[in-house]
Amino acid sequence: MKIIQFKKDINDQLFFKTLKKRVNEYFQKNNIKKTANKKAKIKAIILIAAYFLTYVGIFYSAQFHRLIMAYMSIGALTIFVALNIAHDAAHATFSSRKKINKLLVNVFDLLGASGYIWQLKHVHSHHPHVNIPNMDSDIKQSKLVRIFPNAPFHWFHRYQYLYMPVLYLLYTLVWLLYRDFRDFFKNDISGKPDHKHSTFQSIQFFTGKILFFSRMLIIPWAVLQFSFLQICAAFLLMHFTASFTVALALVSTHVGEHSTYPQPNAKGQMPDSWVRHQLITTSDFATENKWVTHLFGGFNHHVAHHLFPNICHIHYPSLTKILKSTCREFNMPYAANASLGAAILSHLKFLKIRSRQELKVPYLEM
Repeated sequence: MKIIQFKKDINDQLFFKTLKKRVNEYFQKNNIKKTANKKAKIKAIILIAAYFLTYVGIFYSAQFHRLIMAYMSIGALTIFVALNIAHDAAHATFSSRKKINKLLVNVFDLLGASGYIWQLKHVHSHHPHVNIPNMDSDIKQSKLVRIFPNAPFHWFHRYQYLYMPVLYLLYTLVWLLYRDFRDFFKNDISGKPDHKHSTFQSIQFFTGKILFFSRMLIIPWAVLQFSFLQICAAFLLMHFTASFTVALALVSTHVGEHSTYPQPNAKGQMPDSWVRHQLITTSDFATENKWVTHLFGGFNHHVAHHLFPNICHIHYPSLTKILKSTCREFNMPYAANASLGAAILSHLKFLKIRSRQELKVPYLEM
């Protein structure tokens, strides 16, 4: 994988220097830490408690429709727990103590995903190479969907804005059953060739998978009076709910009408500065909606997250206000959708745009 270099721009550097100064002044003036505050910790406890209580509720489901409701509730809670706790922990922002963050990353494993693999992909691949074709592992797509402007065009892409929303219902299930295993057996998911997993990491990966599927499928089937097919149906609906909760909302932050996909030249040089690159490849949504902010762990304040990934999500609403005013002052780009619905619509419009564009220049393999 090529090493990239971002362009040096004096105005962009001044913008980011000013922005960082104002952000630091905000924390100093209010005498608060950049990690999770009391509100974030209470929210984390409530979400974890709700998740486990709902899981216990599975075993008190005497009727099939109650079983389905319990599993679907777990599906939604899975996403809220992951985004509010594990995501911050992966960025070492939930706590100032490394051991606590390292422990909380394992919440991903509790939810069925691999925290170890996700941290490699998201922190070490996505953030340094956001929206760069063949370098951003979070944006790498299958042939079923065409995102990058220079990606090969297939006849079925003409209908991708129709079939992709349906396929998104399988997003989390594919993640657990395919993507994690694919990435585990690849050597370059962290952006560093020949990355090898330790024995402990390998054991943790497979143990986490076994425990999750045992907890969600085998144990309920053994204890409850439902058939294995019914348990599997409820499990599938759980993933439909989780996927619906996360997919369209989160892909809109990097895959929407405002998104761009810059590529390095033959020497690995990017066309923009690092800070401008983050601004033109990332979008916010529903930043004024407190419910969306809390449930999605500040993911709707995604620009602030990419500029300051070392700060807990609970502070993003305040940082976004500083960001917006500073962008206006320096005439820097800033993209946002007013609501969650607008973000989803923007993503669907983007899929339709890509469905109409033929391949015009050779696709650059990295």
